[in-house]
Amino acid sequence: MPWRADLDDRLPSEIRAALAALNQKTADDVREIRFRTGCRPEVCTGAGGGTLPVLIGRAEMDELMAALCGCSMYACEQSMARGYLPLPGGHRAGMCGRLERGPDGTARMSGVTSVCIRIARYVQGASQPVRQHLIDGAGRPRSVLVLGPPGCGKTTLLRDAAVYLSDEAGLQVSVADEREELFLSGAQRAYGKRLDVIIGGDKAEMIGLLLRSMAPQVIVCDEIGGWGDAKAILDAARCGAAVLASAHADGIEAMAGRPVLAELGAAGSFERYIVLGAAHEITAVYDRERRRL
Repeated sequence: MPWRADLDDRLPSEIRAALAALNQKTADDVREIRFRTGCRPEVCTGAGGGTLPVLIGRAEMDELMAALCGCSMYACEQSMARGYLPLPGGHRAGMCGRLERGPDGTARMSGVTSVCIRIARYVQGASQPVRQHLIDGAGRPRSVLVLGPPGCGKTTLLRDAAVYLSDEAGLQVSVADEREELFLSGAQRAYGKRLDVIIGGDKAEMIGLLLRSMAPQVIVCDEIGGWGDAKAILDAARCGAAVLASAHADGIEAMAGRPVLAELGAAGSFERYIVLGAAHEITAVYDRERRRL
């Protein structure tokens, strides 16, 4: 599987060997690989998954972290302090451990005890059921927010929708890829003719940069939630750019419990809300006034 090749030099040899022994059906369906000290690694699939015949102790976790960092822990400190590491192919490793702050306020993650590698996939046509909601009757892009719980396929839908808006709708699409999992390692050139991607920075800062430098018709970003994100999205609307974004929320009603999303909803920032369920299915679509369509 392509994800194995992507991660080949970012995993210890014992882990690589255990993953290589997976049967083809399981390997095709891997969505996450979870590591916890004192436990065997868990391979999560749509059908449930199983464990690998390797026990992760302190030494094994340290070896895993060194491999994930490309043997340069220092170079990855800033990303680790935010709880994740971008990996080749758009995959991402989230982590838990001890979060410490130095005298200057700089955060640092140490003593990692848990790692969750999320496997990224480009699923061609994932946005097909909602494409009619991405563009209005006059051919203008709509601002759309994709809502759903973690792991429900929000990023997969955004990735394919961005390619559709670029290649089929003929729009200039800019992507603010804060966690380097939407389009990475030249993937935007392979998948999107009119995609411009900036990676690795603060999402709100990158949106502002894109507005100033790339004149986008659509800005795409994942997992909004901070007040800085809200301000950047409002600025994009004032500049005439549509925003295609995602956020964690278990349905349209849950927006009220997240102040940033509630504020954006009250401002009429999004013309469509697309709700995904836990099983990767599209469960509902709402208009700006949150009336079900």
